[in-house]
Amino acid sequence: MLLIEQLKQIPDHRNVKGQKYSLWVILFMSLMGSLCGYIGYRPLADFASEHQEKLAELLELPPAKSTPSYSTFRRILLAVEPKYLATVFNVWALGTMPLLLNRLLSLDGKSIKCTSSGGNTSAQNFTSLVSVYDDETAGVVQIQIMQNKKQSEIGVARNLIGELAQLPSGQILSLDALHTQTATVAAIVDSGHDYLITVKQNQPTLYRTIESATQTQTNISHASAFDSTHGRTIERSVSVFAAPTQLLAKWTGLKSVIMVNRAGVRARKSSSETVYYLSSQSLTANTYATFSGEASPEKLAYMRLIRGHWAIENRLHWVKDVTFDEDYPSRTGGHAPVNWAILFTWIVTLVRRAGIRTVPQALRLWANQVEAVFSFLG
Repeated sequence: MLLIEQLKQIPDHRNVKGQKYSLWVILFMSLMGSLCGYIGYRPLADFASEHQEKLAELLELPPAKSTPSYSTFRRILLAVEPKYLATVFNVWALGTMPLLLNRLLSLDGKSIKCTSSGGNTSAQNFTSLVSVYDDETAGVVQIQIMQNKKQSEIGVARNLIGELAQLPSGQILSLDALHTQTATVAAIVDSGHDYLITVKQNQPTLYRTIESATQTQTNISHASAFDSTHGRTIERSVSVFAAPTQLLAKWTGLKSVIMVNRAGVRARKSSSETVYYLSSQSLTANTYATFSGEASPEKLAYMRLIRGHWAIENRLHWVKDVTFDEDYPSRTGGHAPVNWAILFTWIVTLVRRAGIRTVPQALRLWANQVEAVFSFLG
């Protein structure tokens, strides 16, 4: 199994004397037990005890008189350097993912608040996980750990973009306005992919150029849809325009600019917002048919431009915060918060690949299903 092979590559920090279980066994049980609903150190110890025989059979372990205690799981997740677990996840994710063809991949970072130190001073530091996410079939595709004081998300994103060169060409990478950088879009094109990047007023010249183009040109594609859910009535419209000629030399691969407008009533108050994007594709309804299986304007408006990027917020980051309490966990100290964040990323990824609607539903379905969960892990 690819996952086991990779876990065996993680160096064991422990003294050889007194070891009853290899490091890879404890890490594998941590992931497998969490998928079966045993999240936490004592629950993991219960999982190892209750399923001792089946785990020994699946993992080809010699008979043992005892099983790992809660303190064993705790000490290991406190001490193992997260960079090793992140590397294992990345190799596993690429090695076992379904084939990606022309998908919208979202890239964004999420801080782990409980790792913050230094207060609101120049010494402030915290750990973030920067993720590349496909909401439809693959879940999280790649992750990278970032130390806020030492690294910029812009640089980390470019490293991840380089790794995406391993994917079939033609993916569309969606990024927020932080990454509206000429070097970033060039890296995306060099990796064989396309981009859809938000533009905000912190780049006034670029913003005004796009705004002017949308006011003076005729759009080449348009779609709109109404949303009357959650106590709001909003019309969302998407208009695609040819890229202004003055931007073509600077922005590698640029072909179109996009205007998204949201207008209506939200929380009994009138609201209106316009957002602009740069894209390396001429984004017509026919283009988007290759992703969704249909070329309806509703698909164009809802699934791709308006809500596509925010799937990473709503279906990954929000889930990790609310379902797993990742920002303020009970399991703190050492490397534990980051290692648990990576385990939670694994769980969300497998849930998305299984096509199950929510993580709690998946955990209920997978409760104590040891053999089934083992098969999911590839």
